[in-house]
Amino acid sequence: MAAAVTPAADGPADARLPGSSRVAWHIARREPVAYAVAWFLWVAFHTVPVLSGLLLKAVLDRAPIASDGSVWLVLAALAGVELGRWALFAVAVVQWHGCWVFWLTLPRVNLLRSLVGAPGGVARRLPGSPGEAVSRFRDDATYLGLVLDVWLDISGMVVAAASALAVMVAIDARLTLVVALPVVVALWLCHWLGRQLRAWRRREREATAAVTGFIGDAFGAIGTVKLAGARGAVADRFAALGEVRADAARVDQVATQVLQTTSVAVGHLGTGLVLLLLVPALGQGTASVGDVGLFAVAVTVLAGLPRWAARFGAYTRQADVSVERMAELLPEPSADGLVTAAPTHLRHGPGPFTPVRPTTGTADRLDRLEATGLTVDHGTGGITGVDLVVERGTLTVVTGPVGAGKSTLLRALLGLVDRDAGEIRWNGQPVADPATALGPPRTAYIAQTPRLFSEPLADAVLLGVEPGGLADAVRLACLDEDVDWMPEGLGTVVGPRGVRLSGGQIQRTAAARALVRRPELLVIDDLSSALDVETEARLWRQLLDPEGEAGAGAAALLVVSHRPAVLARADQVIVLDGGRVVS
Repeated sequence: MAAAVTPAADGPADARLPGSSRVAWHIARREPVAYAVAWFLWVAFHTVPVLSGLLLKAVLDRAPIASDGSVWLVLAALAGVELGRWALFAVAVVQWHGCWVFWLTLPRVNLLRSLVGAPGGVARRLPGSPGEAVSRFRDDATYLGLVLDVWLDISGMVVAAASALAVMVAIDARLTLVVALPVVVALWLCHWLGRQLRAWRRREREATAAVTGFIGDAFGAIGTVKLAGARGAVADRFAALGEVRADAARVDQVATQVLQTTSVAVGHLGTGLVLLLLVPALGQGTASVGDVGLFAVAVTVLAGLPRWAARFGAYTRQADVSVERMAELLPEPSADGLVTAAPTHLRHGPGPFTPVRPTTGTADRLDRLEATGLTVDHGTGGITGVDLVVERGTLTVVTGPVGAGKSTLLRALLGLVDRDAGEIRWNGQPVADPATALGPPRTAYIAQTPRLFSEPLADAVLLGVEPGGLADAVRLACLDEDVDWMPEGLGTVVGPRGVRLSGGQIQRTAAARALVRRPELLVIDDLSSALDVETEARLWRQLLDPEGEAGAGAAALLVVSHRPAVLARADQVIVLDGGRVVS
C-alpha cells in the first residue's frame, strides 16, 4: 500500500474530536477508498445475522406444516447465507490486513522523519531510554491503529443493532422496550467507566515503558553489570518495576474486561426475558415459533452492541494516551504532526537503504563557517558565548579538560542539540536550522561514541550513499586491513551497535561513513580515543596532506583532540574550559 502524506487542514467537524480520533480520521483519509471498502465489508459481516434470523423464522414457521419441501429450500438458503458470511469474513480480513499495515506504518514513518529531519535537536525530545522510544514507536502506534480497527466493527454493530431493533419492534414493541433497557444501562456503564480508563491507561503505559527501558539498558550494559557484581541489584530493580507494572496492568485490564463482558450478561438477560415474556404469547397464538426464534437472534445481535461500545471506549482512551506520548517526539507537541508530515511514500525499492548521492552545488562549497555567541545550557554544564571561525583549507582543533564543553560545541554547531543563543553563518549566510542545513555534502560528523546499524559492514558505512567511493573511504579510514581479515569482507554483519567489532573498528567504520560522503567540512570528536598509536598516526596521515592542510576530500577539518601531533599541525587551536574560550 502506498500513500502520500500531505498536510490536510482540519475542518470544523474534526477539530472537536479528541486527539486519537482526530489523528485516526486523518489516517483514514489518506487511503479513503481502501478504508471505505473495509468499512462496507465489516458492516455487511455484522449485519448478515439479522438476515439469518429472518430465514430462521421462515424455517421454524414452516417446519410443522410444510409438506412440499419448501422448508428444505429455506434451510439451504440459511446455510448459504452463513457460508457467504464467512466467505465475506475471509475477504474482509485480507482487505483489513492491508489497511492495518498502513495505519501502523504511517505514524511510525512520520515520527522517524520528524526525529531525523525536523528542525532543531532531538536530545530534549527523546525519552530517557531507547527502550521507551521503541515502546512509543511499536506499542503506541498499535493502539492508534486499534481505533481505526474498532471503528469498522462499531459501525457494523450500530447498523446491525438498528436492524435488529426494527425487527424486534415489528414483533412486539413493548417487549422490545423491556429488552432494550439492559442494553441502554450497559451502554451508560461503558460511557461512565470509560472515562476512568484514560488515567489508568496512562499509568499502565508509563509502567510498561519503564520496564522496557530498563531491559534495554540492562542488555546494553551486561558487561558492566557483571564486572560490578550488580546482578542481584539489577534483578531486584527489574522485579520492583515488574510489580509496579503488574499493579497498573491489573487495574487497567480489570476495567477493560468488565466493560467487554457486560454485553455477555446483557445477552443472557435479554434471552431470558424473551423466553419469559414472549413464550406465553406463543401459547396464546399471538406469536409464532418463528417470532420467538427471530426475536432471540435479534436480541443476541443487539446485546453485542455494548461489548463493541466498551472496546471502542477502551481503545479510544488508550489511544489518547498513546497519541500524547508519540506527540512528545515531535518538534511541536501536536498530534496532527503524526499524519501531516512532509510528503512520504511507504514503498521503496529493494535493498536495506535506497541509494542517494548528495550533489555538491555552489551553495554547498565551504569558504567560511562562522559561529558567534554559541550558548547551550544543559543544566549541568554546556557552553557560553563561544565564537568560532573555520575557513577553507584549514585544520581547527578544539581542546581542553574533560567537561569543558568540546563535544557540546561541535553538536551545537551541527544542530544536534538546541542552542539557547548564538548565530551560525555558512559563507556569510545565516543558518537558522543547522540540523538540516549542515548535513552532507556540507558537513559530516564522526562522533566520539559512534552508533552503527546491525547491517553488513558496507551498508553500515554507506547508509544509502552510492557505493562508488566505498573502497577509498575504507582505505582512508584505515579499515582495509581489518576487512581483509573479516570472514565475509564488507558483507560481514557488524551486529547491534557494532557489537562484533572492536572499539577501534567501530570508530574507523564511523570515519569511513563520514568520508564516503566527501563533505566540505569534516567534524571529528576525539577520533583517537579507541585507537592504538600506530593506527592513529596512519589515520591522521591520511586525513591530512603533507602540508598540514585538510585532506581526504574535505575542504576543512574541525576536530576535538589532545594529541600533540595534531595540535602541532593545526592552523588554529581553541582552548575551552568551563564552557568558555580561554585561549
